[in-house]
Amino acid sequence: MGQPQISIVIPVWNGERYLRQTLDSILAQDLTDFELLVIDDGSADGTAGILREYSRDPRLRVHTQENQGLVRTRNIGLSMASCELLAFIDADDLAVPARMSLQSAYLNAHPDVAAVGSHILYIDPDGRPLRTLRYPTGPAKVAAALQDHNALAQPAIMIRRSAALAVGGYRNAFRYGAEDYDLWLRMSERHAVDNLPQVLTHYRIHGASITHTRRADQLIAAFAAKCSARRRRNGQADPVDGQDTPITEADLGRYRLEPDERAAFMRIRLDALRLRDAGPEDYLELLAQSWELRPYLRRGRHVRHILMPSAFMLLRHHRLAAGLRWIGRAMTREPLSAAWMVLRRTVAAIGLGRKSG
Repeated sequence: MGQPQISIVIPVWNGERYLRQTLDSILAQDLTDFELLVIDDGSADGTAGILREYSRDPRLRVHTQENQGLVRTRNIGLSMASCELLAFIDADDLAVPARMSLQSAYLNAHPDVAAVGSHILYIDPDGRPLRTLRYPTGPAKVAAALQDHNALAQPAIMIRRSAALAVGGYRNAFRYGAEDYDLWLRMSERHAVDNLPQVLTHYRIHGASITHTRRADQLIAAFAAKCSARRRRNGQADPVDGQDTPITEADLGRYRLEPDERAAFMRIRLDALRLRDAGPEDYLELLAQSWELRPYLRRGRHVRHILMPSAFMLLRHHRLAAGLRWIGRAMTREPLSAAWMVLRRTVAAIGLGRKSG
């Protein structure tokens, strides 16, 4: 076999449940001239046996190591891959047959683009379709979207290996679900990035995925990635440089957040509090901080996304007086939005407008 056109990297740790399906989706690609590098990150289940079953295919390379975690494993894939064009896919996801051919053709035709993703289809543990997540297309739209949120899907990505290595690859500080977003931001500071307007990957949602297990940490890390990018654009040092431990809310103190950044963090912190089942004192602190920052928050969004949800959490924790006091403040801030949310909650509480079962 000659030099392959692309490298495909699959990190796997205890992936026996879905690994065969993922491998089959890669081996069924209409582009056949590739190397498939599977990195077994210290699996203790039947992963090694499954990989032996597929070892008859000369395109497969297996690297086995002691467990090092997903971020370091992806970086090992970056260093070991032999091709400039490199696609990642997780060991529980599926690639549609045309994914590799379409993405490699696009990158070959657009030498200024360093990474290309696609739309993805969410599937359940049994492979049934749930919904399609559509990403922006066109380098300008993707670049603009990245300033606000992750606009490229890691399980659907193909990158130029040299561009990723030049910015240092994935950073372990963002390993709880934002390491990809942080990398796309850093790559986009030097190169264009884009998405193809097709579903090219089926992304499996199940209880062990980071989407479920580390959602609060992921929200905080993604916010930190945006703040780091803002500082780099302003010519300042990146506060995360040299950090190997996961980003936490306490680490944000090093950023010396501007008032608008602190205001933007309020909604993220509220989501994190709910995910962590926080107590009423945390909600009271959040409410007080958001009230101080109200000049930097749009009235309607402040009421709908922070004041009223937090006040309702106080009521849920039986802090009636405090909850009603903050509902009153929300009424003064944006009466219509606050009244509408009270009405909706009242209707839901008495069981109207919703079918049983």
